[in-house]
Amino acid sequence: MVNLVVPENVDRYNKHYREGYDKKYPTLEVVRLEIWYFKKQLGTVLDYGCGTGANMLHLLERGYKVIGVDAATESIKLVTSKLESRPLLRERAALHLIGRDDERLPCDDDSCDYVICLSVLSLLQTRERIARLLREFRRVLKPGGKMIVDINGPDGSFAQKGRFVGDDTFEYFINKADEVPARFYCPKTKEAFVQLLEGFVIDDVGHASFEYMGQASMEFLACAHKA
Repeated sequence: MVNLVVPENVDRYNKHYREGYDKKYPTLEVVRLEIWYFKKQLGTVLDYGCGTGANMLHLLERGYKVIGVDAATESIKLVTSKLESRPLLRERAALHLIGRDDERLPCDDDSCDYVICLSVLSLLQTRERIARLLREFRRVLKPGGKMIVDINGPDGSFAQKGRFVGDDTFEYFINKADEVPARFYCPKTKEAFVQLLEGFVIDDVGHASFEYMGQASMEFLACAHKA
């Protein structure tokens, strides 16, 4: 079996959090798609790779129950500290640390109305690990449950400035202080991304991008549901 976690990425992000990395605001895609795709119909959301908790807190404020999952202990500590001052939100929140060798998500079959997984898939480095995680998302979603996922594409900094190492995979230094580069899986086309979503019903596929101040990001984004 393929596990869900890349250990060197866990170490890297634990270091970044200890050095003060934080994010105060939710991604624009979550803000928009909670209205446009989830249609403000409340339910239980699995936020995989919850990171700083910005998206999780936004969804809690909107009235959802949210299960935040991350592999970085420092992420769980950070989000826990944020929830401690928000007791009304904390009642609808759950946090889980996923282990480095885990092959399953800490959720029952058919237990979630929604899944969000943003800025995570490329970090899993291989098609096999990405496919494994997506199968887990399909397992935990209720029939008809909706999912929002994205993945870095060919026109962002990871692919444009990174070193190609084969199979749509690139090495790129996220921070100048990093001793070794991170690896990212960046499919060349939207069609290649859709192939990873086998077993889901695709409702829409698009992209989100920006380029300014020497930085560029381009991510394919899919809205899909479990049949």
